[in-house]
Amino acid sequence: MDVISSFHIKSGKIKPLNFRGQNSTKEICKNKKDCFVRKYDYVLCSQNNKFGELDYVDFKMPITPAKAVLSLLYSSDKNITDALLYKMHTPDELELMSLDVASDDYLSTLKVKKMVGLGAKAFVFELDDGKILKLTTGNHFPNRRKPDCFDVPIIKQGRFCRTYYYIEEKMTQKEITQEELKKFIKQIEEKGYTFRDHFYSDEKSKKNPQIRIEQFGKSKDGKLYLLDPECAIAIKKQFSAIKTIKGKLIKIFAAVSLFK
Repeated sequence: MDVISSFHIKSGKIKPLNFRGQNSTKEICKNKKDCFVRKYDYVLCSQNNKFGELDYVDFKMPITPAKAVLSLLYSSDKNITDALLYKMHTPDELELMSLDVASDDYLSTLKVKKMVGLGAKAFVFELDDGKILKLTTGNHFPNRRKPDCFDVPIIKQGRFCRTYYYIEEKMTQKEITQEELKKFIKQIEEKGYTFRDHFYSDEKSKKNPQIRIEQFGKSKDGKLYLLDPECAIAIKKQFSAIKTIKGKLIKIFAAVSLFK
């Protein structure tokens, strides 16, 4: 069976969703002049470095984030279809995300010109003003940890229904050395974090595995940051308050039982 057909990208059988007052994904934007036209392909081109990994997706014109998400869903570009399948993003998920984004007063005013990253949870777009917009299904920070000094500074963030968004400065990945990354990761681990997903699977068994540069970036002033917060798992201290409360409750119940 054809991959595109199995994913229902071009099947035309996806029923419009009536959700939070929106008519359907065909007319998702608040501004009727900017309605999403399903028959029109807004994607200009894409490039991937290997199956399931997208380097970028260029759009033919600056479009709203809601339009951008639907453009990925309905595009006939095989690179995009393969990446969505590989990252396990379903049509229903993309439709719901697009409706969330279109329903948000702030997000509906933004324009994106390119998608520069796609993960298991995050869609990363470059805005027409050069900033980065991340859309995620759920909180992008694992175990609800707070952003730390090694995370990319967040300019603005918010949430509409199940979709979270983060506005950040655009980082560069030029001139990042393996030695810099090793030192940077060591500093994060020394803070008590557990680091993951920074090696390719075929590198883990090697004596000197190559670190994935795409998980990191440098700011305009040359400071190194972690692009994907999911790589750094929250330190145990952040859950100490819960453990303390649990311990107190156990003691209280034990004390009450003595008086029975």
